[in-house]
Amino acid sequence: MSTGSAAPKAGAGTRNVHETLRRLILECQLPPGAEISQLELSRKLSVSRTPLREALRLLESEGLVEDSGPHRSVRISSLSMNDLDDLYSLRVMGEGLAIWLTVPMLRGADFERLEWELEHAAPGGDTEAHRRFHAILRAGAGPRLRAHLDRLFDHAERYHRAYMFQEQDSGGFEAKLEEHRRLLEACRARDRHRARDLLVDHIAGTAIALMTAERHAPFSLPIAVAMAKAGGAPPAP
Repeated sequence: MSTGSAAPKAGAGTRNVHETLRRLILECQLPPGAEISQLELSRKLSVSRTPLREALRLLESEGLVEDSGPHRSVRISSLSMNDLDDLYSLRVMGEGLAIWLTVPMLRGADFERLEWELEHAAPGGDTEAHRRFHAILRAGAGPRLRAHLDRLFDHAERYHRAYMFQEQDSGGFEAKLEEHRRLLEACRARDRHRARDLLVDHIAGTAIALMTAERHAPFSLPIAVAMAKAGGAPPAP
């Protein structure tokens, strides 16, 4: 995320263009590393250049596009194993904190929602069930942390779509589903140490499998996992 000048205030037209382009990038319909002119994008989306340029600035601040100047072509940000390492390191630290904050706040209705999302997350089912399951597990965090983790989740899904369709076999899916079930059991037992550790391993396992397949040794992720699991309740005052 950019730490420079503030992103421009987006009107309704800009928001619509931004949401459409963001979805196309995250779903890899605009593939990583692809280069496309702003004129071509304008025609493709049937929008004028002004909201397009503003939307591209927002996407650039999020790290999804590069070189989005007023007259230049737009490059969709590439994917790399080093970036994946950083991305998942941030995820395990943040998600570990979020679930630690969330477990004591979960109630019966929340467990029912978690169970419902698990039941509907099968291949060919509700494609958003997995996202909603994880969103519930960070509901006790503050709005800034939740927004940050939502964005990291989206970026992680981009990697998943780009690299890991081949792992969507029934055995691999069932293993991940079982990890979700154990996570739900830990939450129901109010065991936030176990819930945090299971979630950290669940998230990190996906990245490690991908990096292993790409013959890339993770650098920061193992350290982030160890730090996330080392955390605990703050000392009593």
